[in-house]
Amino acid sequence: MGKILSVVIPTLNRYEYLKRTLAQMLPQVERNAGEVELVVCCNASKDETDNYMKEILVQHPDVRYRYFDEYVEVGASLIRSVGESQGEYVVLWGDDDIPFPYFVETVLDIIRKHPDVGIIHCNRLSGKDTKYGMRSLKVHDGEYAEKDGTLTLDELVQKFTISLGFISSLIFRRDCWEKGKSNFSKEHYGYEHLAMIVSGAKGRKCYYYCLPIEIQRNPLERDFTVKWPLYHFIGVPNMMKDFDKWGVTTSAFDNWNTNRNGSFVHFIWNMMFTSLDKTMYKPMCKKLNKYQDSWIRRCLTYIIVWGMPTKIFKGMRKKLY
Repeated sequence: MGKILSVVIPTLNRYEYLKRTLAQMLPQVERNAGEVELVVCCNASKDETDNYMKEILVQHPDVRYRYFDEYVEVGASLIRSVGESQGEYVVLWGDDDIPFPYFVETVLDIIRKHPDVGIIHCNRLSGKDTKYGMRSLKVHDGEYAEKDGTLTLDELVQKFTISLGFISSLIFRRDCWEKGKSNFSKEHYGYEHLAMIVSGAKGRKCYYYCLPIEIQRNPLERDFTVKWPLYHFIGVPNMMKDFDKWGVTTSAFDNWNTNRNGSFVHFIWNMMFTSLDKTMYKPMCKKLNKYQDSWIRRCLTYIIVWGMPTKIFKGMRKKLY
């Protein structure tokens, strides 16, 4: 009999975080071993991850582990990691995120009660990383609705937009994944996996669980930090436009443009991340401006990309963090 749920953890040089995450996830998986599998995929890590996972396999032989010699970008890493799993449903779990003690049981219960949903999205706590601890924990979605959490795919995308990109909060059916593979696009920078999942769930109901059942760690530095402007200003709007074009949503792009791209302060802040790699971004100003509809923003893009001192931005981030 096949597994109902695959917990898939792609990891890259995060040994200390990974072992803390597995300390919380492994007992849950083992309690539900007949229905759940744990898959860890190492993206050519050079730290202690491989040795640690080999020790884990001795103690927990049912864990599935794959070490990839070839490093790939985050989107490709997520996609190939899903390919190592077999469950009917899949959750791509962040190697530094912490599941509540009943995370797995809650997800299984939702699947049993709503076996036809294509996507399950969960609320979470989020906190600032303090080197293996967290501070300033807060509820990500502060609304609570005491009612059935079923909603349409269009409603899911309109309500949560890029919050769906937080991988640990999204559980999806494998058949949706397989169906969405035809919509893979490198133009969805950093969100290739999400475009596949959402497009593959077209026509299916979704489910939102509004009680937090996991903790998102927000470190000062992430593997994708340097590429955040690429993801935010190009990948996400490209994806939202495609959702509308594919008939998945009715106005996802307009919703993103109003609610996620509308804030001038957020525009300035997100664009300043380009200072982390000026060589990459200087030739990309026109592309970064594709979805900026005012001359002020388009001019500021060039000013920030070419003129923002890296040291000043890093100092601002560290102080605000």
